[in-house]
Amino acid sequence: MGTAWPYEAIDRVTLRVIGGAFSAIAREMAQVLYRMSNSSIIRESEDLGCGLYDAHGNELCESESSPMHIGSLPAYIRGFMRKLAGQIYEGDIIIHNHPYHGASHSPDMGVIAPIFHRGELVGFAAATAHLIDVGAAAPGLNVDLIDVFAEGTLYDSVKLYERGRRNDAVWSILRDSVRTPDSNAADIEAMIAAVRTGADRFLKLVDRHDLGTVMGAANYWMDYSERRLRAEIARIPDGDYHAESWLDDDGRNWGKPLKVNVTVRKRGDSILIDLTGSADEVETGCNVPFEGSLQVACFYIVRTLLLDEVMTEEFIPQNSGMFRPVGVHAPKGCIFNPNFPRACVSRMAQVQRVLDCVIQALAPVLREQATAGNSAHVMSVSYSGYSPAQQQYWVCVEVNEGSYGARRTKDGLDAVDNLMANTRNVPCEEIEMRFPLRVERYELRPEAPGAGEWRGGIGAVRDVRFLVDGFLSCNGDRTLEAPKGIFGGGDGLPAQIVKNPGRADEQVLPSKSTGRKLKSGDVIRVVGPNAGGYGEPRRREAGRVAADVADGLISVEAAREVYRVVLDPATGAIDRAATDRLRAT
Repeated sequence: MGTAWPYEAIDRVTLRVIGGAFSAIAREMAQVLYRMSNSSIIRESEDLGCGLYDAHGNELCESESSPMHIGSLPAYIRGFMRKLAGQIYEGDIIIHNHPYHGASHSPDMGVIAPIFHRGELVGFAAATAHLIDVGAAAPGLNVDLIDVFAEGTLYDSVKLYERGRRNDAVWSILRDSVRTPDSNAADIEAMIAAVRTGADRFLKLVDRHDLGTVMGAANYWMDYSERRLRAEIARIPDGDYHAESWLDDDGRNWGKPLKVNVTVRKRGDSILIDLTGSADEVETGCNVPFEGSLQVACFYIVRTLLLDEVMTEEFIPQNSGMFRPVGVHAPKGCIFNPNFPRACVSRMAQVQRVLDCVIQALAPVLREQATAGNSAHVMSVSYSGYSPAQQQYWVCVEVNEGSYGARRTKDGLDAVDNLMANTRNVPCEEIEMRFPLRVERYELRPEAPGAGEWRGGIGAVRDVRFLVDGFLSCNGDRTLEAPKGIFGGGDGLPAQIVKNPGRADEQVLPSKSTGRKLKSGDVIRVVGPNAGGYGEPRRREAGRVAADVADGLISVEAAREVYRVVLDPATGAIDRAATDRLRAT
């Protein structure tokens, strides 16, 4: 476990072969997990992560799924090693979901298999995925909770298998403490299969190349990724870059916004993301696990801005080397570094907003990479109810799409989950087949996105009708503050969640709620934000403006008033002379 594993003597071809093998193993693990799982949030939304880690918890490779899951796994490993160091054996399977000891939040169950080679612990194969219920106060998602224990059952460094023997007592607790025992058990079995696959593939790689070569290559790729990221950071002028934003509320004190204050401190080839000045911790679950969520998000955004895979054809793997140049600070006692035992289950909107602020802060010095304001939220909702026939609850956890802000030369992406989550929504057919729900509307939002030389992305609208009595919980945000435009671009539009739209009992709901009772026939409409625009609208190509009108994204009047493009109302043809005169004024 203490071996240095040098790599200087390994030839470049072997290094590249092993690097590619690591990536392939992580992808295969994720395929096993999402294909075997039962719940829609894993099987359809792919709210999961898989990877390989060395004996110290350093990430060697990760699947191409949710960065929140994968990047947090080193913290999961550190979390259980504090209790189990020296007590880990071949054949163990460890489960862990404690948010104050590395977990991203309590519904994200970690399943980890130690990897032994000739009796020596050499690494871990690990997976996390979102379980649809963990026995919290309300089915599915929760916000208004008094402490971390109200989030559900916490598993702190628990062995589900020890030396290859299944712990039936723990399995019974896993099933008996939740509303969805069959689904949870199936999803955990899928995670076990994924980590066993990863461990098996790793050992076969060792058989092919020997342990020293494989671990030496792992160290090489971590050092390589670190060097590449530091080189990109060094290009940014030294300085402090600032942005701020406001979250809707804490899920109990509705309408009382919470400040997100971000300063990016760049020095040499390192970056520190400092959240000093952000809101104090709150008495609900609207706090953020520092190690398992905030740090991971900050690591992700620096890599995404500076070394996104679309920027280069070179192989630059994601691993712990990418974490080394990035520091994160949040004062103890703020929402991004709460004191135990504050609840911290509803944390995604907060970290998404941090990422959006990092982008806005660095936009003046990263004009090529930066986007305008993104939806920067996850309007996650859980629809649930009790089935007397099955004597279990049904729970549908849904990720509703937002949109990306525009960037230089590109319009923002429409109706897509963005930034840290990288998940997908549940198809309408899946919802209607598995749950007593009916999707009655699903389309792009009809209002215009943020105007600009490059327009912002457009959010989606989805109406879901309850066919039986049930419950609604929502972990959302972005209903008060719209995504911002940059470099002269216009702001987008905020999100909205509405009960029974168009009826006499229509009600605009807060973005965060827990266990709201609904009747059969009630409809919930979720409206995703429209993102911000990039650059002055009058600089947008007239042909693109005409196409936006033809596509129904903006009106003829908006084309003239906002973009200063004159169109024939009947044909949509551009009046070039009138447009030139208008744009000249």
